[in-house]
Amino acid sequence: MTRLAETVRALPAQAPPERLGLALAEALAAGLAADHVRVALWLPAGLDPTAGFRVQEYRAGHVRAGLPPAQVRLKLGGQPLGEVRTQPPAAAQRLRDWPELLAVTRLLAAELHARLRADDAEQLRRSGAAQLADARLRAAGDMERQRYRLERDLHDGAQHHMVALQMSLALVEHQIGTGDRAEAARHLQRLKELLASTEEVLHSTATGLLALPLADHGLVTALAARLGTLDALTLDIDPLLTGRRYPPEVEATVYLACLEAVSNAHKHVPGAKVTLTLRTSARGLSFDVTDTGPGFDVSGPMPLRRLAERLATVGGTLTVRSSPAAGTRVSGFVAI
Repeated sequence: MTRLAETVRALPAQAPPERLGLALAEALAAGLAADHVRVALWLPAGLDPTAGFRVQEYRAGHVRAGLPPAQVRLKLGGQPLGEVRTQPPAAAQRLRDWPELLAVTRLLAAELHARLRADDAEQLRRSGAAQLADARLRAAGDMERQRYRLERDLHDGAQHHMVALQMSLALVEHQIGTGDRAEAARHLQRLKELLASTEEVLHSTATGLLALPLADHGLVTALAARLGTLDALTLDIDPLLTGRRYPPEVEATVYLACLEAVSNAHKHVPGAKVTLTLRTSARGLSFDVTDTGPGFDVSGPMPLRRLAERLATVGGTLTVRSSPAAGTRVSGFVAI
């Protein structure tokens, strides 16, 4: 017993549980004249009581084949701590018959048990902190993606209506200036319709909903409803598309991409003729937005980067062809 106490007392105050457990097993082997000692502690497997237990073992000496071990259960305050197994069995009997040594062994096992549980709790705390940090990062990423989606939808969907409002307002100002009040009154009514339509688009975007004609009737009906009344726009839609439906994410993406391409054409080349062509084939769904404007040099940074990113979310691609005095063609394709 004295050697056991001295061995443990010689350990540093902050010795890790592994050293304390090994010192306990070695001191017991020496004190009991045992060939082999196994100290096993039973620890909860987690915070949930139903998760069961795990066993932490410390061994000293060498196992002798063919010699069955004997065990001594360790309890403190009625609560099981673990057990000591010895070879030969007589060593376990000596431990039972030596109450002082058994008491010291029980106390050291209790201290080791408590330190192991404290280490488990610290690991759980660190794991929980890491999981919380990861959850915060993922939540921040989700919020950023939602913010980007809302920004993109506002840019792609509502911008078309803002441009149309600007064009109609310019027409009203021109007609008032020339004294054509009848035409001005007609375009004022068109302005009211555009304002109501813009309000609907903003509401749909803010609530994360598709435009009702798109959700209910599909791409052709939705594009005709949004673009069919523009004076400078020609719609050229494949008859095979009438009544045909695509996955909602594809319809929404192509719908907003067409709106943005048309809006950009009206914004950058006001007065130019714009044509939206929509086609379907065995390969997939394609659209072209062409204008008769002066064109521009496309050798620099990728034009319409946001539009390309939007199409990429559904596996689509975007091509922009233009040159000075030759107009511009914006082509999109989504494989189905």
